[in-house]
Amino acid sequence: VFSAIMNFKKEEAAKLIEKLDIKLDSEDKDKEGKPLLKAVMRRWLPAGDALLQMITIHLPSPVTAQKYRCELLYEGPPDDEAAIG
Repeated sequence: VFSAIMNFKKEEAAKLIEKLDIKLDSEDKDKEGKPLLKAVMRRWLPAGDALLQMITIHLPSPVTAQKYRCELLYEGPPDDEAAIG
C-alpha cells in the first residue's frame, strides 16, 4: 500500500484499496502521495482508538500515580497539604 501510493501508481493503489475494503470519501480519492496515504491509513488502521485503549489499560489512575510520583516531583515539605492530598 505504502509503495503503491508513494510511487504514484494510481491503478495499483486503487486495486489494493478495493481489496482491503477501505472506504474513502470522494475528495480523499482525488488525493495523491502523502495526503492519500494519510487518508488510507486513518481508515485502515485507526491508531487513535488503539492508543486510547492502551493508555487506559496500562497507565495508573492519577490517584494511584500521585502516591509514588509525589516524592519525585514535589519539592516542598512531605507533610504539606499539597503532598498529602
